[in-house]
Amino acid sequence: MIEIKRKLLLINILFFLILFEILFSIVSKEYNIITLSRYSIIKQDEFTLIDSNTEFNFPKKYNEYFKSMINKDFGISQVPEHTIETAAFIREKLLNQGLKKNGEYLFSRYPDKLYYHLKSNKPLLCGEIARLYGYILHLYDFKVRYITIARSIFDSFDRHSTIEIWDEKRGKWIISDATFNISFKIDTIYLSSDELYDLIHSGKTNLITVIHENKTKYETPIEEYYISYYSLFNNIYFIKNIETFRLSELPPLRWFDDNYKIYLVQSFIFPIRGSSIKIQNTIMFFILFLIPVLIILIILYFIYDKLKIRFYFTLISFSKTPSLARIIKHLKN
Repeated sequence: MIEIKRKLLLINILFFLILFEILFSIVSKEYNIITLSRYSIIKQDEFTLIDSNTEFNFPKKYNEYFKSMINKDFGISQVPEHTIETAAFIREKLLNQGLKKNGEYLFSRYPDKLYYHLKSNKPLLCGEIARLYGYILHLYDFKVRYITIARSIFDSFDRHSTIEIWDEKRGKWIISDATFNISFKIDTIYLSSDELYDLIHSGKTNLITVIHENKTKYETPIEEYYISYYSLFNNIYFIKNIETFRLSELPPLRWFDDNYKIYLVQSFIFPIRGSSIKIQNTIMFFILFLIPVLIILIILYFIYDKLKIRFYFTLISFSKTPSLARIIKHLKN
């Protein structure tokens, strides 16, 4: 009786844990409540280096297929130099491939799906158009960084994703925002996200100039954005790796794979970036590691119990055979 109660309890626990894992992932993706990744600190000094970039790890054949399609649509096969001016030119080419209309949004990491969606005049959220634009720049041999600015890393909606490019001529990162078709300057100097952060938090937003290039068909006018762009600069973070699906993405393996970490920019200069990072990582420890491990252990227990019972009954059936019965009796003695 006690054994049955223990198994029923374990079954209920297993059912709850599996249901929680599934529902948490669905709700998180649907409502963008929380990112299913660990956060890690990256210092501002390291963030300014060229190596703090995002890798787009798609198969070679996929890259070649997509590049040939883009070359045909954009009318360019190679770029003269990797600068913000060239990145803005490519940005305009992309934003003239479709006319942004009302419709169903597409959530996907695959650039071809996002590109066809854009060309079909259907809307993309900032994260999807940033991934698409970043991947195209990557194919033209730009160093690219996919970044997000957010009022809080727990905020459901008040965040925005965009792209930074490494300008080889200027030797620095520069924002190139495909959602609004803009970049930023102070005087004649193009700005990176962390430079914008410092200007905003030192009360110098009046010195920032929004650089809007030629108007395109698909862009969203920044004047129509539901929130002030600058108000989102409480947290800046970037993703190191964007790739096709791999088994290492699944919990609990994801917990150990640094490819899926989010790097949150932090500085020793007030105000400190990276609020709420400890509690976020604690939650992710349970979601990505501890609960999946518990699910695996409980399933293994039931497998072991079933095999043990099957072995026991097999042993009993064998014991009915006279010769085997003697062997078993001998072994017991």
